Amino acid sequence: DYQTPDLVEYIRKSFSPEDARHQYLLDQMQKNGLPAIQIGASEGKILQFLIHSCRAKKGVEIGTLGGYSALWIANALPEDGKLYTLEYDLETAVSTEKALKEVGLSDKVSIVVGDANETLKTIEPFGPFDFCFIDADKISYPNYLLWAERNLRAGGIVAADNAYLFGKVHLNANTAGADAPAILAMQEFIKILTDPSRFTVSAMIPTGEGLAIGIKK
Repeated sequence: DYQTPDLVEYIRKSFSPEDARHQYLLDQMQKNGLPAIQIGASEGKILQFLIHSCRAKKGVEIGTLGGYSALWIANALPEDGKLYTLEYDLETAVSTEKALKEVGLSDKVSIVVGDANETLKTIEPFGPFDFCFIDADKISYPNYLLWAERNLRAGGIVAADNAYLFGKVHLNANTAGADAPAILAMQEFIKILTDPSRFTVSAMIPTGEGLAIGIKK
C-alpha cells in the first residue's frame, strides 16, 4: 500500500492547506466539547472543487456542528454568496454562530436551528439552490436527498459524507440488528442518487468515509 501516512500528509498540505480560521474553529469545537466528527481538510477542498464546478452562489448544509465545513463551503462561494446551514442542537448553534462571527462569516452564513426535516421547509423560499451538503443523521439521508432533488436547480450538485456508513452500507439489513434502520436508509439514499432519471450522473468519491455526489437532472 503506497498510501503511507507521510504521503497522505504531503498531499493534504499541498492541496488542502488550512489557515488560522480553520484552526480557530477546531479549537472552539474542542473548547465547547463538540465531538471531532467534522470532515477533514481534503474533503473540504473537494467540496470547494464541486462548488466552483457548478458555479454555486447559494448553498445549503445539513449538519453544522462547529462550522468547520461551513467555512470550507463559504470560502468557495462568491462574495455575494449565501450558505444556509442547519443545526439540530440550539446550544451548538449558539456557540458556532459566535465562532463563525469571529472568522468573518456572520453575513455569509446563516444558521437555522431545529430538526432539518422541518426547518428545510423554511428556507425553500430562498431557492432554488446550487449546492447541498449532507452530513447529519443517517436515518434521514433519503429525506434530505429528496429535498435536495426538489430544491436544487438543474445542474446543481448534492454531496453527502459518511456514505460508506462506517463500512456497513453493503450489509444485509435483515441480519444487521441495531444497524438495520441506518443501513436501509443509506441504501435507499444510494438508490435515489444513482437513479439517472433524477440525477444526471452520480459517483462515490472514495474518501475515508465515502463522499457520495450527484448532479441534479
